[in-house]
Amino acid sequence: LLMPHFHFTLHINTLARRVLINRGGLIDKGSGVTYEGLLLVVQRGLEQVTYTSLCLPDDIRHRGMSHVPNYHYRDDAMSLWEAIESFVTGIVTFYYGGDAAVSGDTELQAWVMDIFTNGFLGRTSSGVPSSLQTVAELIKFLTMVMFTCSAQHAAVNNGQYDLGAFVPSAPSSMCHRPPCEKGRAFLQHFLDTVPEVATTANILVALMLLSSQLKDRRLLGQYPEEWFTEAEPRRFIRAFQGRLEEIRDRIEERNHLAELRYNYLNPLETENSISI
Repeated sequence: LLMPHFHFTLHINTLARRVLINRGGLIDKGSGVTYEGLLLVVQRGLEQVTYTSLCLPDDIRHRGMSHVPNYHYRDDAMSLWEAIESFVTGIVTFYYGGDAAVSGDTELQAWVMDIFTNGFLGRTSSGVPSSLQTVAELIKFLTMVMFTCSAQHAAVNNGQYDLGAFVPSAPSSMCHRPPCEKGRAFLQHFLDTVPEVATTANILVALMLLSSQLKDRRLLGQYPEEWFTEAEPRRFIRAFQGRLEEIRDRIEERNHLAELRYNYLNPLETENSISI
């Protein structure tokens, strides 16, 4: 079930770690953050990651964003979460006859424990489970993994150039502290604060690469390899693909009428796995 969603994810993560280790000195060219500094940022960020933040419905409720109007990320992401959850439910209940089958699956339990121990450093405060005892728990966990590797990555990655190409909107570094008092900002101070031209060019290239679409991309729900041979799982795949088409049509209809389009969670722009 997860193979298509790890197809590129594991490779790109391994490659990124090698680049950071072997060429860490290049990191500070665009951001001003050294290799050691980046590790500290990642460490602090990991300390804030919780199971609630990774599970979209819980995260939306926790942040009080359930009823904010015109919140397209929430609406499109929830549609994709529900489609993925329905697909996962069909597959899991087909192969696991009940809760005892889940709790007794030693390979599954070892996998979850490995994620808890090495991925989240055994932090019980994260809320990430170290074992799964019920079918419902397994469905939620797998939905979280698939959603994170596909829709969530598309939401935070695909718009980086659109949002950051105008550098003052998201400067990669600042040469001065931001003003602390009103009325003390002026043009020259602002120009002296944002990155200089060469740094800006480096960042723009990076943003273009991160936001680009690869020719060999595999969109969400497209499974060239046949991992399932039984008729029932194949039916679940077709139903999943049908729901994705409905989501695509709804998003494109909304964008056709909208003054400001939000297309980052269109299934036509969402890959199965993290490829860059």
